[in-house]
Amino acid sequence: MVQSADSASFNFRITMNTRFQSAAALIAVLTFPSLSWAENEVGFIERFALAADREKALGELVPGSEDYYFFHALHAQNTRNEAKLAEVLKAWEERSPNENARRRIILNREALLDYDATPQQTLAYLKDRLNVQFNHQQEARDKKPNLPTALDQARISREGAFEKDALVSDGGLQSLSVEAVESLIARNIPLSQQQHRAALGKLTRPDVANLVEFIAAELKMKESAGFGQFAIHKALLPEQLDALAKLIPRLATEEAFVFTKLRKLAPGADVDIEQDAAEREAWLERVWAYAKTLPNAFNTVKAHILFRRLEHDRKKGIYDSERFVEYLKLPRSSGFVNPKWLETQREKVGLWDVNANLAEPLLTGRPIGNDEELVRDYVIHHFQQTAVRLGDLKSAANLHIGFSEYIRDTWLKPVLAEALITAGIGKAENWASLLSPQAFQALKERVDIEFPRTNAEQFAPGDEVKFDVVVKNTPKVIVKIYELNALNAFQTQKRQLNTDLNLDGLVANSERTETFEGGPFVRTTKAFTFPELKGRRGAWIVEFIGGGRSSRALVRVGQWQVVQTVSPGGDLLTVLDEKGEQVKDAVVWLDGRKLVPDEKLGSRIVVPFTAQPGQRPLIVSDPAGTFATLTQFEHHAETHVLDAQFHIEREQLLARRTATLGVRVALMLGESHLAPEMLKDTKLTVTSTTHDGIKTTKEFKDLKLSAGSIITQEITVPERLATLTATLEGKVEVLSNGGEKRNVSATHSWTLNGMDKTDATNDGHLSKFGNDYVYELFGKNGEPIADQQIVFTFKHHGFTRTQSIALKTDEKGRVALGALAGIKSFHAKAPNGRDARW
Repeated sequence: MVQSADSASFNFRITMNTRFQSAAALIAVLTFPSLSWAENEVGFIERFALAADREKALGELVPGSEDYYFFHALHAQNTRNEAKLAEVLKAWEERSPNENARRRIILNREALLDYDATPQQTLAYLKDRLNVQFNHQQEARDKKPNLPTALDQARISREGAFEKDALVSDGGLQSLSVEAVESLIARNIPLSQQQHRAALGKLTRPDVANLVEFIAAELKMKESAGFGQFAIHKALLPEQLDALAKLIPRLATEEAFVFTKLRKLAPGADVDIEQDAAEREAWLERVWAYAKTLPNAFNTVKAHILFRRLEHDRKKGIYDSERFVEYLKLPRSSGFVNPKWLETQREKVGLWDVNANLAEPLLTGRPIGNDEELVRDYVIHHFQQTAVRLGDLKSAANLHIGFSEYIRDTWLKPVLAEALITAGIGKAENWASLLSPQAFQALKERVDIEFPRTNAEQFAPGDEVKFDVVVKNTPKVIVKIYELNALNAFQTQKRQLNTDLNLDGLVANSERTETFEGGPFVRTTKAFTFPELKGRRGAWIVEFIGGGRSSRALVRVGQWQVVQTVSPGGDLLTVLDEKGEQVKDAVVWLDGRKLVPDEKLGSRIVVPFTAQPGQRPLIVSDPAGTFATLTQFEHHAETHVLDAQFHIEREQLLARRTATLGVRVALMLGESHLAPEMLKDTKLTVTSTTHDGIKTTKEFKDLKLSAGSIITQEITVPERLATLTATLEGKVEVLSNGGEKRNVSATHSWTLNGMDKTDATNDGHLSKFGNDYVYELFGKNGEPIADQQIVFTFKHHGFTRTQSIALKTDEKGRVALGALAGIKSFHAKAPNGRDARW
């Protein structure tokens, strides 16, 4: 006889064998039933078990460790010090909120030990841990179950049933989906500390009501690990970060928070700040406006932002002295820094790290490394501009004093001399005293042919090709222009063009000579224009030769790109120019093969499929090969998929009757639909299997396929049908493999009359009337089965824990289930043991 939950009784008897060889063995059995001995040293267990004063033995453990909590809890439990046990368990749970196997051992022991004092509490604990359910009713012949015939919707409601059950039984919220957790936060549902942290760990999106307040509440908890512990912290929007900082002001100076805020100031993913100068400047303005408000602890971040801004400015020809001095004021260890300044600032604010990698908060977070080149360039430019403005040689001789607080005089004076001498300010001999004789002679003999950073990095077709060149000690400069055969270079070297190409033996397309006056000291900037390149596409190397030195500039005008789709014949490429317009006569080169556009396909280019799919280099060029671009594309394999949808009305599947099978056919190649007529030797096979194991197969050939049409075929239903399987197959030509015919197929099966395999005489069915669902229990002949207990198990959207409810059928064999709002799925178990699922 099976008893209900109300009448069930439990008797627990704990028998302990006291004939252990040692007390240590007893402790081991009681405390380590499912743990490996490797988790603790046997030595401590032995000392703890045999110690006359176990309090003293506990002093060996490291506070906060798992061993510390476990053995303190065990000792409190053995001495029945309930207050101490509760205190240890609370501290343990706050430190390790997730499910803990060793803590569960203590809880299990405590539940059993407390049975005499609180039996109902122990029973409830065991029922929850063992997932014991008493959904059955006492079986009695001819006795109708005392159960309702309609489902009370409150018993399957989100808040009243599933959510309440989860909050009581699920400390880690493992049974709740992200959407369910978001709903809890939005409605300010009270949660325990463990549940609070578990909820934050589940969140992935910041668009949740009350999220900022919810995060702030966790950060104020004593055991909080701080901002950055959860992924949702970094997903917060900028305005949410600001609101959080108002609630918890200390966050404004925490690294994790500051780095997250800086990252949020970055432009969108479709912006390339390396190529888009306007977007780069706007980003630098945003991050500096925030960073300059930070304390000295973030001087490394400030310095890196200022360094990027100084780099950006000089590309535009701007040298902001105030911004440069602000950068110098941030102390760091470098050979040119004034050691006195460094010593005083080291104590006050500390040094910033030139080698720090700030890729997390800053988009261009590469380490700065040695910044002497930038500092030197800014100092020289400042000296030259200031000396010209003053027009006083005596004042010019003391210009270095303005930077001497931050930079060594021994470094500044030679740089000042170089700046004034190369700018032609006064006579070179006036500044020779600032240099050693060797340095002065080296400066005189030095030959410069340099390209300023202010030069344009890209040229579009039709632009005037011009750029500046800075020369020194080169009375005569030879300018040679070499037109590159980019197509040949790409095909042979399989890499992008560079200035390191070997030009030996090549004849320049044009050559000219420029003369410069100014002696061996003065640096002169001259703008070179190349009218012969205007209006042309291509690649050229411009070489400047003078004073025994050569410098090269790579000039590329124009850049094409490809957009691809998958077609029945292969990858379909569309070539676009710089304006995004189609280049209809462009050709592509792949592995030495030239592929031309097809006018029938809108001047697009077909690249045949391959047996080795993946990323491949591709050369795009004009028909004559005078202009070429090296790019990449995704080369696909020719993989056909037969996507067939089968349908048959189950009500037609009656013995000795005729049923109509419908098949909708789609032939796919990647994401492209092909004409079903491409299928050859098509065949539809229908196989029926009876409960007696008898199989009958029938084939239908010469099927007429067309796009959007449905194949229909009548079949005869045998008696005691168990399974019905339909398979559509055919052959399709694989052009990439010489026209080889490859088999493709699709299949579908139906399982029927499963009840005939059992001794059941009735089965459940689900019907819908209007908006309400009704469960119906019918016999084999369709007769209603009344007064039968049906156990329903419901699963709600957002919850993995289920709710089981026992109901009974009415005189029509029905159970009214209602609208089942929010229910994802459920199953119903009838008295005959059959379990129907929906």
